[in-house]
Amino acid sequence: MPESNKKIKIGLLGAGTVGTGVIKTLINHPYIEIKKIGVRDINKKRPVETLYTTSLLTSNLNEIVNDPEIEIIVEVLGGINPAKELITKAIQNKKHIVTANKDLIATHGAELFDLAREKNVQIQFEASVCGGIPIINTLKQTLSANTFSKIMGILNGTTNYILTEMLNKNIDFDVCLKDAQKLGYAEPDPTNDISGKDAAYKLAILASIAFHERIKINEVYTEGIEKITPEDISLAEELGYRLKLIGLAKIDPDKKIDIRVHPAFIKNTNTLASVFGVNNGVLVEGNLVGELTLIGRGAGELPTASSVVGDINLLVAQLSSSREPNPQLTCHHKNYAKIKPISETVNCYFLRVRAEDKPGVVGQLGTICGKYDVSINALTQRGTNHDGTASITLLTHSVKEEKIQNAIIEMKKLNAVKQVENVIRVLE
Repeated sequence: MPESNKKIKIGLLGAGTVGTGVIKTLINHPYIEIKKIGVRDINKKRPVETLYTTSLLTSNLNEIVNDPEIEIIVEVLGGINPAKELITKAIQNKKHIVTANKDLIATHGAELFDLAREKNVQIQFEASVCGGIPIINTLKQTLSANTFSKIMGILNGTTNYILTEMLNKNIDFDVCLKDAQKLGYAEPDPTNDISGKDAAYKLAILASIAFHERIKINEVYTEGIEKITPEDISLAEELGYRLKLIGLAKIDPDKKIDIRVHPAFIKNTNTLASVFGVNNGVLVEGNLVGELTLIGRGAGELPTASSVVGDINLLVAQLSSSREPNPQLTCHHKNYAKIKPISETVNCYFLRVRAEDKPGVVGQLGTICGKYDVSINALTQRGTNHDGTASITLLTHSVKEEKIQNAIIEMKKLNAVKQVENVIRVLE
């Protein structure tokens, strides 16, 4: 509790979905006072307007970050600008920061953390990854005795909902996307979600914390789910796998970080295979704890507000006892990680090929695989299509990405091959 029963004053930038949840949670808090709420339009009707007086609202966001009485700035605007500019000003004014902004932290976190260190303030960002799952402070505090070797997760609720619906209802991607938009699970422009970009931001943040090195977001290989079909999903199930959009970061023996986001077949016995709908799940592997999986709501008003307010409470406790930042709550690493190019990674692969239904085609595919040291685990021809072509699926043993891609290039040159319809990595 603050000294002399003095409330800690905070300024809230944004009153959208997450901001509304924060207001609901904090409006009657005994130790915290929301002094100002920054919004674009102070006349807009809001579902929580009965909880506060309109005098708290301002459209001048600089007024909030420059207010000398405000000690903590809570940023839930989203996007890079004006959030970066406002947070920078707030840090220069020696205010602590709580943010749910994954785009900002993944892209500009390095410079913001450097500035925060210089000004002796903290940036807390638990809500920037997986909403209601307390994964960041779990890595930074609870599991801080561990050396981590791997992070693997379902980090985007929109894509997980779409893949779940495709699995359960055997319907196309486009239909599921429209359904997700109607339900509010996908944005009107869903590009960041379905392309894997949103998950890549989150993975970069988690990997940076777990491996104590900075990650350049443009070095995270990213592939979305736009090409996934119900056939891919059903074939995964038939083979004992489940298809998910997976974020994977691991330290390889050469000390490079293998970090990527892409659709993948994972064993149906993997705990992440049972994460359905809009839920998220994160699996971490530490030398002391072994494998640990956290599962929960990845977004939404109250789950995300839970993480935001948790960060605020941490800072309030800190301000109540000491002005020195808790080293476990800061990000102090400065070196940039050496990232393994996707071409150097090693995986098993699932290939789905549409080719002429005639003798010798399967043999030609096998010959190409042999040429590039691609060992075939299983090869199946799955009947004849209405156009007279056959669907052929290949499941490979572990092979370097560069080799499988070279094999695919040569497969596409065969006259009998009409299309290599999909290539999906298999994570054993």
